[in-house]
Amino acid sequence: MAGTFYLKYRDTRAPLEVTLLEPDDSAHNLAGATSVTLHIRLKSGTVISRPMVIDSDPTTGIVRYTWLAADWDVADGDLVAGIHRMEYEVLGPDDERLTFPNAATLTSASTDRLLVTMDIGQAT
Repeated sequence: MAGTFYLKYRDTRAPLEVTLLEPDDSAHNLAGATSVTLHIRLKSGTVISRPMVIDSDPTTGIVRYTWLAADWDVADGDLVAGIHRMEYEVLGPDDERLTFPNAATLTSASTDRLLVTMDIGQAT
């Protein structure tokens, strides 16, 4: 997993699509999962959380989030140009919790990153 996802500031397309992987790089089976939440740690230290959608075939481990205009509201935590760390929280039956990436040690190299860049046509 541990990838960099690129998005232009204030864009709402394209959706974020991620395959949640086990340590052996196989897809995590999301059958029985009750929810998946995207957590983004902003440069300010604030964490914003958004619900994700599980693919129609949960065995693929694929989850998606479609960006909303409200994601760019400054009052919601400053999702601004820069690099932000991301993780995905899966809740299963009986509130079992699993977080991805699930490397033994979480470093900037083992977590997903969201790189937001400015569009030359947009004001800062």
